Amino acid sequence: MIDILTISSDPAQASAIARIVGAEDSHHRSKIANAELSDLCAHQEALDGIDLLILDGARMTQQDFDTLAALTARHSGLTCVLLTPSPSADLLIRAMRAGVRDVLQWPVAPQELQHAVDRIARKITGTRREGRVISFVSCKGGSGTSFLAANLGFAASTTGKRALLIDLNQQFGEAAFLVSEITPPATLADVSAQIDRLDPAFLDACLTHVSEDFDVLAGAADPARAKDIKPEHLQRILNLVRHQYDLIIFDIGQSISNVSIAALDQSECIFPVLQLSLPYLRGGHRLLEIFRSLGYRGDKVRVLVNRYEKKGPVGLAELEKALGQRAASVIPEDRASVSASINQGVPILRLTRSSGVAKGLNELARSLLPAPVPASVSSPALAQGRGGRLQKIFGKPTLGRA
Repeated sequence: MIDILTISSDPAQASAIARIVGAEDSHHRSKIANAELSDLCAHQEALDGIDLLILDGARMTQQDFDTLAALTARHSGLTCVLLTPSPSADLLIRAMRAGVRDVLQWPVAPQELQHAVDRIARKITGTRREGRVISFVSCKGGSGTSFLAANLGFAASTTGKRALLIDLNQQFGEAAFLVSEITPPATLADVSAQIDRLDPAFLDACLTHVSEDFDVLAGAADPARAKDIKPEHLQRILNLVRHQYDLIIFDIGQSISNVSIAALDQSECIFPVLQLSLPYLRGGHRLLEIFRSLGYRGDKVRVLVNRYEKKGPVGLAELEKALGQRAASVIPEDRASVSASINQGVPILRLTRSSGVAKGLNELARSLLPAPVPASVSSPALAQGRGGRLQKIFGKPTLGRA
């Protein structure tokens, strides 16, 4: 699945292209912009997270090609396809220099455009990360949500994956201090206040680098500043990091707001965290009702039991009966190891890797990020026929952005 933006100053033309791209079961995320290329320069955030730009080139000028070259240079992961009624040799050369991958004559046979998009999608998804997005939500205060979210991120990083924790806890978010003694250089509120500056370098300077493959975007230290974080800020950050990390974890805390709902909507999995006691079961029941009202399907919500004791007053059977749902993950009680980890600001896997909590987090990380299956060798038949009009003229499979 890729994100596609179709841009044309002609609304009817943009809609016609989008209908072809989104036909049948393509599953790609597609958006339309009725604008000029110059508009994208003024609002470059429109390209955040976009994999494929389909451009109506009916009235392309040299200035437009210069603008397109600047955009493709700034957005290194962007692939461009140009649709034009007159694909002359001169236009093809200018398109190539501007970073266009493929040029198709418009009107185009729907199947030809769909095949071109599918070829590009296979290449993009075959060479990039498609980070999984998950959220941890507390059913009741003190459930251990932040500790689990932070330490799961570190556990994922020990498997050779890149993980990012985004602390959305609006009550003095301190998840970064659970796994690091480093004072965060900036917080989510700071990034949101300067969202127009957002790019990979700016975000990297704002992150707490816990280890080589695990970063934390710290929560707002002041609850008043947390209120300045908007859903659209979160979406821009997520668009930027989705392909830089294998796992993106939101620590939601207890607050259900417009911002936290934006994170939950984008999450593949939601982990309501509770302990086996009646107050937590009541809180869990209310939270699951909220998730149902938000339209989240059953397999998206996975109950996580923290501090589990076999001989505790409430068992897993009672949980299933109370919530109508089994526990997807169970983290055992280990008060001494957890306390030492929190007090020292050291990930529990680094401190006591053999503890039950560390083993449980390792198991959860492996379930979320299974080892990749070796790719089969591409067939010669699949390799044939790739590329478009640029390939036919210049004899190369791809030109411009590879």
